[in-house]
Amino acid sequence: MTLTKYLKNPALIAILVLAAVLRLYKCDYQSLWLDEVLTMNSANPKLSFREFYDSIMFWEYIPHLYYYFNRIIFSVFGYTTFVARVFSALMGIGGVYAIYLLGKSLLNKRAGLIAALLLSVNYFHISYSQEIRPYGFLFLFSILSFYRLIEFFKSPTAKNAIYYGLFTGLILHAHFFGLITIFSQCILFLVFLFLTPKQDRLNFFKFALLGGVVAIIVFLPAIEPFLRVSDIDSFWFEKPGLLAFTNMFSEFFGKSEMLLFLIQFVFIYYAITLFKEKTEELNYRNIINNKLIFGFIILFTWLSISVVIPMLKSYLDIPMLLIRYFISIIGILVLILATGISLINNRLLKIIVLGSLVLFSLIDLLAVKKYYTTVSKTQYRELSKDIIRRNPDNAKVVAYWSWIFPYYFKDTQTKIEGKSLEDYIALMRNGAMSATEPFWYADANGRTFSLSAENQAYLDENFKLTKKLEYFDAWANYYVPKKENIVDLAANNNILSTFAQANFAANGSIQMFENSTVTSGKVKLAQGKYNIIIDGFSTPDKPINSENAHIIVKFAGKEIAGIYLNENTGKSENIIPLDCPTDAEGKFEISFDNDLSVNGQDRNVTINSIKIVKQ
Repeated sequence: MTLTKYLKNPALIAILVLAAVLRLYKCDYQSLWLDEVLTMNSANPKLSFREFYDSIMFWEYIPHLYYYFNRIIFSVFGYTTFVARVFSALMGIGGVYAIYLLGKSLLNKRAGLIAALLLSVNYFHISYSQEIRPYGFLFLFSILSFYRLIEFFKSPTAKNAIYYGLFTGLILHAHFFGLITIFSQCILFLVFLFLTPKQDRLNFFKFALLGGVVAIIVFLPAIEPFLRVSDIDSFWFEKPGLLAFTNMFSEFFGKSEMLLFLIQFVFIYYAITLFKEKTEELNYRNIINNKLIFGFIILFTWLSISVVIPMLKSYLDIPMLLIRYFISIIGILVLILATGISLINNRLLKIIVLGSLVLFSLIDLLAVKKYYTTVSKTQYRELSKDIIRRNPDNAKVVAYWSWIFPYYFKDTQTKIEGKSLEDYIALMRNGAMSATEPFWYADANGRTFSLSAENQAYLDENFKLTKKLEYFDAWANYYVPKKENIVDLAANNNILSTFAQANFAANGSIQMFENSTVTSGKVKLAQGKYNIIIDGFSTPDKPINSENAHIIVKFAGKEIAGIYLNENTGKSENIIPLDCPTDAEGKFEISFDNDLSVNGQDRNVTINSIKIVKQ
């Protein structure tokens, strides 16, 4: 369609503008939820291509295409959730245009416009158009695939076959649940192959085969994740209940009673009109020309296969009923509604029914659900920002969701400890974890505060709760030891183990991989002169740009030395004099300040021990 043709279709332009407003407005209002963090982590443009690929293969059970696109736009427009959500919103707008094309091809232009209008205000489609996940992709490519399938049935040519194969292959690049959609199309191919006149059957088969070959070629880059999914023999989904599909249908329309009430009448009218339809001889051309019957065959096959196969699989084998996987079914339901409304002969009644559906959808979205002003997703973002603001000393954050919070703390020096509060306290009780350092505990996603009686007693006896943060489905507590730990130099002059927030290697050494600061426990020094002996070295084994790792050493907030570490592990001891004219008390800080990565080599710091020896 050229620009001139677009301008001659103001109704479509208005619908697309409405769809854009509803999907772009406040698209970054909600925090990321669990799976969206996975998307952001995997699509991080700083990852090497191998790290990018391996991350998706480890965490996800879906192909890479959506992540590739996000990775590219992050490189161009910036690595932010706003950029990612705008991209998803654009895919959603594309889905509205695609349903127009499908409705127009299936019935007529009016049906296409009605379908696009109904989809543009659909709560379920709007919400997934603002999510950093590939479900908008799945919807878009499923609709475009059926659009090209219908064009192929109308005119079985190589061009239509290639277009069909392209979009069908892309379905599987969006999500492997699209296999069910493709299976329904295979059934339709068999039906129309059987109906095709014998003299045309070979050509139909050859072009259909061409479409299949193109789809397979497009799909091939996703073969590895597909094979991984094929090996799954259990999943976290629960077995569906008796009303699983009734509830699913309700959720597609936001569980709005007003909307569902009116939709039922339109569906009934569509069914009655369909049952009254008479057909002449049952052959290929008669069915294609009878758009009502043709549309019913397409939509009924698509819908029934999309429901029956997952239902049987879920009840007999592995549960797979997760509503977002069924997002393409919205397209079927919207097309049935659009067809039913198009069949209403009375123009005024048609306007009233369509206007009511749109109005009820907007009332539900804006007034009932208050979609753009009500928090509905776990507030990881808001909780993390509040912790960062209240945590100037970078006390560690203990979190059950240890793979979620690092995304929000990536620009800080805060250490994330991946444990539940129950496990963390048990480790402190057993002496396997320091009980002398303050810490945050953060949790979310339905996990509430809960401790055994023994761990609660230990926590109350040894720590004081000084800060308590609560957000939607997310919370955090800050605990401070009741007795501050002061290093006893008489017992041990190596204070390395008191750097509680540092990154410790298996051999007990501190490793610093980027510019950062580590801080010791509090140390009391009597009046006198001391040697601070730091056993540490720079890596790699040769200087980068003629320079080794540089560290700054402070005591009680005052700088006492800045040194370049030797790359030779045999000459790793550095002696720093410290003069205390009076008794002093404070913490030691080690800051690494010249991190550099060049040609695959990274400048890092390893510290084996830090000893304080009185002269």
